Amino acid sequence: MTVETLALDLGLWVDICRRIITHSEQQGVVLVETLSRLPVKRSRATRTLGSYLSRGGEPVCIRLQFAQEPDHLKQTLLHEIAHVCDHLSRQDGQGYRQAHGRGWRLWAEALGIIPERLGSSEVLRRLHQQRLKPVAVCQRCGTVLQRVRRLNRRLRYIHTHCGGRWRPI
Repeated sequence: MTVETLALDLGLWVDICRRIITHSEQQGVVLVETLSRLPVKRSRATRTLGSYLSRGGEPVCIRLQFAQEPDHLKQTLLHEIAHVCDHLSRQDGQGYRQAHGRGWRLWAEALGIIPERLGSSEVLRRLHQQRLKPVAVCQRCGTVLQRVRRLNRRLRYIHTHCGGRWRPI
């Protein structure tokens, strides 16, 4: 799946193209062409709604958690598209700016979304809660630590509240 096919399915593609070309007349067409080919991959993360991945200055993909609510999915896609546009519209020789900096905020507003850094989804919160499992017990106070991933058994962990050591289960 590409950004174009997903945006078409969500009824956003025409509006995205119009807004990008309006915001950046010089680079708009190139940005739209790049976006149309950019892959969208399914994310298994339950704490992040989406992410943009680039390597060596080139966009690689957008990752989205499709379990979120439909309205959130649209906002997340536009949020990640703003990252792509900010990244690709930088001037030659400049490094990628701060991820949620001024350039990204301008692109977010141009795409018609509120420039927020973090979104939340009740569906993903519940999914994350279901995936939690006990991974360690504090040897001092007996508190059980729950996480999605287990702890690295080669490292020692200290419980910040009581100073006891976590013993992996």
